Amino acid sequence: MKSSTMLITGASSGIGMETVRYFARRGWKVAATMRNTSNAGNLINIPGVAVYRLDVTQPHNVEETINKAWNDMNGIDVIVNNAGYGAIGILEGANDEQIVRQMDTNFFGTLRIIRNILPLMRKRGRGTIINLSSIAGRMGLPLYSLYHSSKYAVEGFTESLYYEARPFNIKVRLIEPGPIRTEFNGRSKDEIIPPDDERYIAISQKVSHFYNATFKYAAEPKVVASTIFRAARSKGNRLRYPAGFQAHMFLFFYRIMPLPVFRLVTRLLINI
Repeated sequence: MKSSTMLITGASSGIGMETVRYFARRGWKVAATMRNTSNAGNLINIPGVAVYRLDVTQPHNVEETINKAWNDMNGIDVIVNNAGYGAIGILEGANDEQIVRQMDTNFFGTLRIIRNILPLMRKRGRGTIINLSSIAGRMGLPLYSLYHSSKYAVEGFTESLYYEARPFNIKVRLIEPGPIRTEFNGRSKDEIIPPDDERYIAISQKVSHFYNATFKYAAEPKVVASTIFRAARSKGNRLRYPAGFQAHMFLFFYRIMPLPVFRLVTRLLINI
């Protein structure tokens, strides 16, 4: 029986690396892609895993790598857009490089991958596209304005893509994690320096303290990997897959609360 195949971006750490391991343990052939292949660690020793250099912000590199992986694996059944970047902080303190990188990595990078894989999947007559969003693509929280922008864009784009892809038997999914215990809240987070205003500084300190406390109870990356696996294997047309207890909790309260009440509760919890 032919093995199923998957390509994932951002596989050098966190959710990406755990997802590679999760799929490989279940007999899948996996193309694990990342900007710097020297960060692959023990992925290179896992049977069925091939490591490729792929920077989602470089169009030519995206095209070359997608085509090479497709040919090497004799087709790709599932593609997972996981590569991400987070510029977190007061918008007024953000520079142009942070703003452009935020959208280029999380949104335009996702579009580049999909634009290159769609013709191949369309001609083949099947495939599954899985985009990593976040609860940050469903609700606005303090100091995440740039990150929210990128994830809201991914959500809207994916919901529309569902209609385009369906006639060709290509399924489209969104994974929406809450806080996850990865490097996103560590070295992978780009903290924007707030402007020299005591009110901005106070808000930044309070919000940072709240988020750090929240991440103490974050789910493990395996929770997201298992959700991705479930979405990849599903034969239905479900679009959104929350991942982790906090994701379900936040989305539940956001859904049942009137928005003014939700914003008031958020301000009271953070004391801003």
